[in-house]
Amino acid sequence: MLERSHCPPQIGTQTGAALRPLLADAHKKTQHIYWTFYAGTTYPEVQGAKTPLNAKSNLLNVGGDEQNDLNYTSGMTVDKSGHLWILSFGKYSGNPVTVLVFVLPLRASSLPKYSFVLSGTGGSNALAFDPSGNLWTSSPGNSEVLEYSGPFTKSGTLSPVQTIDGGGYQPYGIAFDKSANLYISIFNSTGTNSIAVAAPPYTSGPYFLDGLTSPGSLTFDAAGNLYSSSNESSGAAVVRYDANNLKKGAKPSIVDPVGLPSSSYMSAFAFTSTGDLYVANCGNSGSAGIDVYPTSRKQFSAKLKPSLLYTNADIQGAGCAWGIAIH
Repeated sequence: MLERSHCPPQIGTQTGAALRPLLADAHKKTQHIYWTFYAGTTYPEVQGAKTPLNAKSNLLNVGGDEQNDLNYTSGMTVDKSGHLWILSFGKYSGNPVTVLVFVLPLRASSLPKYSFVLSGTGGSNALAFDPSGNLWTSSPGNSEVLEYSGPFTKSGTLSPVQTIDGGGYQPYGIAFDKSANLYISIFNSTGTNSIAVAAPPYTSGPYFLDGLTSPGSLTFDAAGNLYSSSNESSGAAVVRYDANNLKKGAKPSIVDPVGLPSSSYMSAFAFTSTGDLYVANCGNSGSAGIDVYPTSRKQFSAKLKPSLLYTNADIQGAGCAWGIAIH
């Protein structure tokens, strides 16, 4: 990285022309990662740092109070406008849950730009936007998945425009592919009916992907491969269903348990712009943290271990890093 005291090459010189893509690439690599704790205000409600994360990264700590309504924060996502959406149990203790919208980059003193109470929810722990910009959240407290439509430009209470009854399945993670198919991980799966897949308009019964126990959240990579986790008592693993292996009854194409501490629970996933996979781990004080997979440099495989197992005193004290978002 160039120091401020260095004079930049003059525009139009060969050196300057060669430097432009390097500077652009450096800018692309500098993003912020944020994670939540799923814990009370004894701990920070959100932490953040620049990527690539390392053991000595400077941390942002955002505490919870009555002004920002952050308390027992869970799932996170970033919308197309670059705003950070955080689920918080807040003043209603999660029944219903509130989603708080922040302008990025987040600061310790940041207050929500918008605050939406999501009517009908109970203990929501993950959220996602569909390709049309509608907001979806899981509600394991009543075994439902709910859809809310915008425009999201005025704080208040939102009523769901569609409610999907889980019928005894406990929904957790939510993700959409490029065709707007809805993927829902099933927390109480023990190896079958692990991920429900529904096609728009989501009124017909889904089919299921198999092979996971207590799966965490979901994310797709740029190639359309689906990532999740299997969290058995004998140990956790990050898994991938290849893009051509997303049909009824499919089992993971790759199962990777390597390098994960015992009692890990791989709860949420996010990719950096360069392609590294960051995974939030909500196991216990001995395993909780952020596990970084160097998938920008190495292919994901059954033997790829994290290049970094990041933790700190707050994560260890809470025993959890739950939601994760990168922007």
